[in-house]
Amino acid sequence: MRSVSGSHVPTVPVSAPSVPAVMSVARSRARSSSSSSSIKRARSQHRAWLVSTPGHALLLAHWSHARHSGRGISSKRHFLLTGQLIPLITGDLSTVSPVGFMIVGPLRSLCKKAPRIFLAMNPQVVFVLGGPGAGKGTQCAKIVENFSYTHLSAGDLLREERSRTGSEFGQLIDSYIKEGKIVPVEITISLLKKAMEETMKKDENKFRFLIDGFPRNEDNLQGWTKVMDGKADVKFVLFFDCGNEVCIERCLERGKSSGRTDDNKESLEKRIQTYLQSTRPIIVQYEKQGKVRTIDASRSVSEVFADVKSVFDREG
Repeated sequence: MRSVSGSHVPTVPVSAPSVPAVMSVARSRARSSSSSSSIKRARSQHRAWLVSTPGHALLLAHWSHARHSGRGISSKRHFLLTGQLIPLITGDLSTVSPVGFMIVGPLRSLCKKAPRIFLAMNPQVVFVLGGPGAGKGTQCAKIVENFSYTHLSAGDLLREERSRTGSEFGQLIDSYIKEGKIVPVEITISLLKKAMEETMKKDENKFRFLIDGFPRNEDNLQGWTKVMDGKADVKFVLFFDCGNEVCIERCLERGKSSGRTDDNKESLEKRIQTYLQSTRPIIVQYEKQGKVRTIDASRSVSEVFADVKSVFDREG
């Protein structure tokens, strides 16, 4: 992704042989008084290039938006402007004419409108799994600082709902958490879905999510598939692998200041067993699909994040 005047737009590869030719034809046709057949030929070449590249979506959105708004998209001026869009998107400003720079403002507006035009942008999800105390929350905070992700903790959402005045699920959630058991999937998914929808409603560019501590068992996974299939895309699972003793030690230390009622030895032992019996098999399932990125979480925060950063630099 590259930033154009503060807006993030998809990068279009510039190595395609047809790009310079299409841009040249489009601009020359726009500048001259050539026949309508030449304009049609330039339009055809331009459209062929758009639909043959991964970066075509934004330009097609521009085309669709202008056409449906009744602004007459088929003029010579259109080809001059869209010809200039390509170098603006790729970041190569050396070939941009003064006319090209005049569309930076509209382009910024288009980037904000693109999700509404397509109405098909699913949340992009990374599940973050590991035993209690593996450092999931700490590492998620660092990922948010360095990458365009929103952190959603299933546990935090449940705790917030438990303490929310008037919550119909509060007492039920409280009893499950104290026993170290997994809260019914319907409650957890409804809270996650609501949080994602509210985040994307506030900012359409925030569609990447780290979901921390979910899915924790087969019931969670089945529930997610049932409710979210086709509505959210799971990119991969980030698995923090850490020994049980290290996890318990970290949680006990955290419990001195966290105020969490489940950061005690009795609850932790139950949580560890629940994790081994219920969550670990889910990670194995995703491993068979080639979707797990395993991190050795027994090391220092900085050492762990160095590996995490490599994963996100590679995966996006």
